[in-house]
Amino acid sequence: MTGAVARIRVLEPADVPAVTQLVVEVLGEFGFTAQVGGVERDLHEMRERYGGTTSGFWVADLAGVVVGTVAIRPKDEGRTCELKRLYVRPDQRGTGLGQRLYAHAETFARSAGYERIWLDSSRRFARAHRLYERNGFVLLESLHNDWEDDVFEKDLRK
Repeated sequence: MTGAVARIRVLEPADVPAVTQLVVEVLGEFGFTAQVGGVERDLHEMRERYGGTTSGFWVADLAGVVVGTVAIRPKDEGRTCELKRLYVRPDQRGTGLGQRLYAHAETFARSAGYERIWLDSSRRFARAHRLYERNGFVLLESLHNDWEDDVFEKDLRK
């Protein structure tokens, strides 16, 4: 797969096992147990959670293999969406794939009329946090929960 570029496409039902495996592997890499109940629920209910015109779930497909994911869904009744499930397989990190996935999600969020993107992400994901900050996200708060989450937001009106 050297030199090949992953194609970003809409998640299909057949992708769910590969996406679940990717998430479990990445969480394990960062010291989390397989706490994927929310992820499994998300994927099981993907049509309800990520269908329609204001949400979406995409995978990065490299020669038929899922190597990354990203999703957008409404956060509240206002004009804020939530960035979800930005995961990149370890051998694809540093290739620009994470940036491409994020840019795809932001483009979608803007076209859907959102004014802000909100996200929470474990402080263990330091590289992801640098990606968010490079893309204009501002740290709102650091939570003291099991995930050690930081909460970020980006104003899309700027």
